[in-house]
Amino acid sequence: ADLPQPGPVCASCCEPLPTEPDQPLCCARCQQRPPPWSACAAALPYEWPVDTALKALKFHGQLVYAAAFAELLLPIVSTRFAEVDALCPVPLHRWRQARRGFNQAMELCRPLARALRLPVASNLRRVRATRPQSGLGRVARRRNLHEAFAISGPLRCRYPLLVDDIMTTGETCWRLSELLLDSGAERVGVLTVARAASGYGRTGSSG
Repeated sequence: ADLPQPGPVCASCCEPLPTEPDQPLCCARCQQRPPPWSACAAALPYEWPVDTALKALKFHGQLVYAAAFAELLLPIVSTRFAEVDALCPVPLHRWRQARRGFNQAMELCRPLARALRLPVASNLRRVRATRPQSGLGRVARRRNLHEAFAISGPLRCRYPLLVDDIMTTGETCWRLSELLLDSGAERVGVLTVARAASGYGRTGSSG
């Protein structure tokens, strides 16, 4: 109850909106470039203390936060993504995962998979080591992720749910959603613990 609660957001990408609309709205960016995923949700805004807890999980190995955040994600999956047939953690490059010792997205998926009895699709790969996305603008993030991901082996699901700790501009999930759809998925969902304000597409109309 003490955590910050989401305010008005874009109906397509969960980008925070400046005011509460009278009906579900898409931000200007999503109207100009509709996302490839079918549905997107975030449990919390990327504000204190959520930002501090996610950094503790990601950079300091405090994995207890993964289980706590998974508890917040569980009812969202059960209601908004009840038809998904697999969880897909956003992958880290093997070098970064070796240095960190874990993938925070996978740690979020483990308790969800147990509770929901869903398989975890582990054949998504980050095949090119990229610069960290933090600190990059939208265009730079898009270029940074060019041909960064691949799928090894067949995709054995029709409605995968991409799971990650935070979405800022959405470029990572964008690339992965396109890859999953090209590999046979019928639709893709996106779920993150937190959604940060990217600063883009703040105005919009219904659509």
